[in-house]
Amino acid sequence: MSLTLVATLLVLGGIGGFAAGFLGLGGGVLLFPLLLYVPPLLGLESLDVRTVAALVICQVFFATLIGGTAHWRSGRVHARLTLVGALNAASGSLVGGIASQWVSEWFLLLLFGVVTLLAAGMMFLPAPSADRENIPVQRVVVPLVPLSVLSGATGIVVGFLGAGNFIFVPVQIYLLKVPTRIAIGSNLAIAVLSTFSGFFGKLITGQIPFLMTVPVVIGAGLGALAGERSHGRVSPRFLRYVYAGVIGAITVRVWITLLS
Repeated sequence: MSLTLVATLLVLGGIGGFAAGFLGLGGGVLLFPLLLYVPPLLGLESLDVRTVAALVICQVFFATLIGGTAHWRSGRVHARLTLVGALNAASGSLVGGIASQWVSEWFLLLLFGVVTLLAAGMMFLPAPSADRENIPVQRVVVPLVPLSVLSGATGIVVGFLGAGNFIFVPVQIYLLKVPTRIAIGSNLAIAVLSTFSGFFGKLITGQIPFLMTVPVVIGAGLGALAGERSHGRVSPRFLRYVYAGVIGAITVRVWITLLS
């Protein structure tokens, strides 16, 4: 592995980590296409989809661990939402992580395309009211059954792709009626357990490329801290607009690849 590739993985991991701390994406939705498309554009070796998925789940775990801890200390994590969501997502992620060894790379890319399309579509739903955005975390009530079903399904996607936590932010905001900042902070906390289970599933099946993982994880940790510090300086509306823009751009790029 060349030094240029190491530096590239470090920078890309940092970008994904910043997205985790700033938007609660987990970083995987951004890192997945970056790892897939950027190295060949720089004249470096291409990474296959299975390797990309393994690197992404490692980056997402460490980025969400660091970013989620920072958001919790800032009072943006809902305890019940996190606990129930994490347990269901972790179970689904373990199943997806193990099952991913039996599916094709084309299926993984198609699944990624479908999930990003769903997330982008939810951003066109009516925006939450200003009153709802200002509800303190102690007064936020989340229905248990929908939370369990939606977080479990998200976990399965995470296990397959190493990415998928990003869809749970719009699910919380638009379907479960959670304020934007609390949705972002809680999503990072949930992602810690769900991605660990998916990481463990890939680890025991020999899918983790350890040498490539180190620079990605270092970049992710540094980026997550920078993203969390930037998060508190902007409005919830701005966060939603940036989120929609990132997901929309990624959706277009992935579907161009699929259709071509």
